Amino acid sequence: MAKVLGLRQRRVQYFYDSDFLCNGETASSSPDFAVSEKILFASVRGQGNLARTNLVTPGQLSSDQTFLTFAVRHELQFYPVTDRAESDDNLLTSVGQMTVWVLANSTFQLKISEKVEFEGPLAMTPAGGGVWGYVNDSAAPVLVNGDPAAPSIYVLPLPIAITKRQAIQMIEKKFSFAAGGGTVPGATIDIASEINNWEGGKMLRAYIDGYNTRDVL
Repeated sequence: MAKVLGLRQRRVQYFYDSDFLCNGETASSSPDFAVSEKILFASVRGQGNLARTNLVTPGQLSSDQTFLTFAVRHELQFYPVTDRAESDDNLLTSVGQMTVWVLANSTFQLKISEKVEFEGPLAMTPAGGGVWGYVNDSAAPVLVNGDPAAPSIYVLPLPIAITKRQAIQMIEKKFSFAAGGGTVPGATIDIASEINNWEGGKMLRAYIDGYNTRDVL
């Protein structure tokens, strides 16, 4: 389809990529394996799976798109997933588990005419920030889709510009939690190993949020 010369479309649309999104212990061969340093946005490991990423070209925006970044967001979830009994058809067995993991693995697309105008995981709408609520010691927790308070989402005072075909990288680092060296014995905790050994559901997504400009087709 030919583009309309001299006319560009400006839309509000974030871009995102996932460090990990899986359930259970993570094998080293898995793309979800947590390491001390991983570069997001540099590849399209999850291309076609909108729960993982909405990038279509590795390391940059496609065509001659530009982007003004007004916010950088991270969505992080660690939540139990109950082992399934032989007589039970459901792995997710509580209101909390259903809320967290249905939101984590559900996406939306707003399509106008022939073009998708806005897309992403449900957890980013309407308030953003992932699941919010009280779950500790509660038989029927109340969970909502993000803290419904605008101050909870940090916005950059000045936008970060991404021009045509500029490389995009989000470098995610995980450090060890060092022992204090005091009189009470302690152990150094490797955060990446702890993530990989977590037996429940886990997710880390990174977002850049702002204004996207692209050709009109």
